[in-house]
Amino acid sequence: MSFKKIAIIFSSIALLIVIGIYTGKALTYQTKFLPKTMINDMDISNKTVFQVNKELQKSYRGKTFVATEGGMELFKFTGSDVGITDDFTESLTLIKDQQDQWSWPIRILKNKVQKEKLEKITYNKETFAGFFAGLPLVSANRIKPENAKIEKTESNFNLKPEVMGNTFDLDKVKASLIMTIESEETRISLDDYYQKPTIYKDNPELIKITNEANSLSKLDISYLIVDQKETISAERLFQWISLDAENNIVIDEDKVTSYLTELATKYSTKTKSRKFVSTKKGIVDVPPGIYGWTFLVNDEVNSLVADIRTKTNLQDREPKHEGSGYGVDIGKTYVEVDLTNQHMWFYKDGVVALETDVVTGKPTTPTPPGAFYIWNREPNAILRGVDYETPVKYWMPIDWDGVGIHDSNWQSAYGGNLYLTVGSHGCINTPPGVMEKLFAIAPVGTPVLVF
Repeated sequence: MSFKKIAIIFSSIALLIVIGIYTGKALTYQTKFLPKTMINDMDISNKTVFQVNKELQKSYRGKTFVATEGGMELFKFTGSDVGITDDFTESLTLIKDQQDQWSWPIRILKNKVQKEKLEKITYNKETFAGFFAGLPLVSANRIKPENAKIEKTESNFNLKPEVMGNTFDLDKVKASLIMTIESEETRISLDDYYQKPTIYKDNPELIKITNEANSLSKLDISYLIVDQKETISAERLFQWISLDAENNIVIDEDKVTSYLTELATKYSTKTKSRKFVSTKKGIVDVPPGIYGWTFLVNDEVNSLVADIRTKTNLQDREPKHEGSGYGVDIGKTYVEVDLTNQHMWFYKDGVVALETDVVTGKPTTPTPPGAFYIWNREPNAILRGVDYETPVKYWMPIDWDGVGIHDSNWQSAYGGNLYLTVGSHGCINTPPGVMEKLFAIAPVGTPVLVF
């Protein structure tokens, strides 16, 4: 046998041996994973699906997960704590079937490891729920988040920044744990899962409201009442302004009412006695009558609150009022009736324009003292009472109860003590000739001081 034939025989035998080894090895990879196969950081080369499944089950059930807060361990748990009991056979078989068993030599020679990945890991939801409920996530020592808010201090409105807090958002923590369990990760940082404020200090609406509240509380507001200036102090105005739960600016109308009532008590004249410089008796006290003015407090409250909000009409305000004599009170044109002296004067612009003796009410129906005013002028009137009906040429009523100034042609004399015997029912009986003149020069609205 020639050398050439011997060489061919040996080569054929060697080839058959190689083919046999290659084929035999390939056949073993029908049930085993190829060399250099990794799954979830586990080397599963040359292992069967059954073997790998057991190892993975053991690995996941004993796998330790660590949750941290601020870089420090808060708690840890294993796969069995949360109910990981998966059978990975199906996923492993799918991976195995996708491998080319005939490529085993190439896999051996390659430097690169083939990394495979399982489908997401499942867990027992009831087991997980029980585990989650026992975690140290809730504590009275944790700080709850707070929204930025406007605070009223002793002197202004401040925007207090939000408080971030460290109270966990349990829904987000739960979702993070589940995501970690289902992935290949083992460490979970919980730093991003705190409850958070919903309103921050840079909120444009909060800034706007804070600025507006401070602006309103620093307004200059004053009243000019009968030449007297009343300024609302900054401290008082600040006390009027507050915010409700929805951050609406509130002006306390009760406090505004209280302030305006103080002014009304101080300045209103309708219910007050007056010091009056009389012609014969010097300074006398004239009790209140129908003459005078008073604040319309409720109307002024509404007006002032509205003007504060619009920041208009705030300097030298004239209050809403009703009555007579605002700004001048008695002035220099008035009627003076001196009951003691049974005399009447009419002053016009500070000068006596007319004077006369009169007869006032008898003791049983006295003429009431007080500050009144002529509220009507009626010629040829008929005065009616319970037991009388008297025509007069000139009638000027001064109160709401039938008292007035009128001519009295039935009186033969005036002054002195005649009122004690022939006095009126309360009116001021005046000589007809004088009454005609007074009627001509005393307009409606003229104050009448009776004392």
